[in-house]
Amino acid sequence: MEDAAQDLLRLIERLQAKTKAPRVHLVAHSMGGLVCRCLLQKILPELERAPVDYVDKLFTYGTPHGGITFDIGFGLLEKLRDAIGINGADIFGPRRMYEYLTPKAALDASPDGPPPGWSAREIPEGEGSFPLPRIFCLVGTDPKDYEVALGLSSFAVGARSDGLVQIDNAYVPGAHRAYVHRSHSGRYGLVNSEEGYQNLRRFLFGDTRVEAALVDYVLPSERGHVSWQAEVMFMVRGLPVVMHERQASTWCPVPLPALDIDGRPGAPVTLATTFLRSDIARPAGSSTMRYALHVRILSLRSHDEKLRFTDHLEQTADFSDVLIIDIGTSDTGRPGVWADWNSVILGTIRDHRPTGAPRSAEDEDPQSGVWRAHIPLPATARPILGERASIRLTATPWE
Repeated sequence: MEDAAQDLLRLIERLQAKTKAPRVHLVAHSMGGLVCRCLLQKILPELERAPVDYVDKLFTYGTPHGGITFDIGFGLLEKLRDAIGINGADIFGPRRMYEYLTPKAALDASPDGPPPGWSAREIPEGEGSFPLPRIFCLVGTDPKDYEVALGLSSFAVGARSDGLVQIDNAYVPGAHRAYVHRSHSGRYGLVNSEEGYQNLRRFLFGDTRVEAALVDYVLPSERGHVSWQAEVMFMVRGLPVVMHERQASTWCPVPLPALDIDGRPGAPVTLATTFLRSDIARPAGSSTMRYALHVRILSLRSHDEKLRFTDHLEQTADFSDVLIIDIGTSDTGRPGVWADWNSVILGTIRDHRPTGAPRSAEDEDPQSGVWRAHIPLPATARPILGERASIRLTATPWE
């Protein structure tokens, strides 16, 4: 791994010398993402060089940031793999990952292996480290179409995976990420997918970052154990694919944290983060870019740690609606954001035109270019999420 990272550094230096580019974008699939992290976390710090002097952004497809673990074997398969190291497979185990993701000074301070609490997924923050907002992780959620070793790989890692990398191991905490229903590789893989290309294109070359978050919600208190989760899909007008989807059917819904003892609103929950390009063509006669955020809220009731299905309706959400978002930029002559729930739009969505003044908020900062808009949830959601629950849209300039 270290040799591959050294080779990558030499390649970057040659590219910088030839093109005079100050920094490069790194785009990596699978283990390639670990090579990039080895460069950023180990090789460059050991050379006392700043990673931001070489790399501008890092985009990973299905990288096992947390290693490769199995859904069967109760941990014995991982221990056997790391002990034998057949075909170098121990490279995905915690001890070996700790060695190539940690500078020598820290390794010398912990010669017996990873210290307690160390996680391969996490990139240490601090002076000289590569900034987490400059990283995007594309997470695959389709294990069935990973056609390797007669399907034994997807069987071993389990349903919550892309067929090789488990969903929870495929991203760096604090980095941007999107979930798409694609497998690790192959005909239905992440790399050759339209979903992957569109996320990559906007992250590398977009000019605005927009985050949609559920805020100020208060879940109802009920007897017995009830857990709440959200399903999310994010779509862009003109694209035939879903840019980001977290569904219970693909084992990656958004958990809604339980309320504290005082019943105060739950902490904001990010539903989707996307990057916009204001120069992308819009339909004739439209002065805005249009997006859709499909939100479903579901509750699961259990008793004695067993799910109760006495009042269950399969694939039926407690709340479901689509937020239609229109964003105008200064080059269109109509800057601002408009948003309406599909349930109140009359007629077809394609015929809908935003009217009135754009939504804004008291904390909007014209000088910084950052704006925030709070979109109240429809009345049908208030008995579930409270009177003040809303979707908070935050737009930030993006290089």
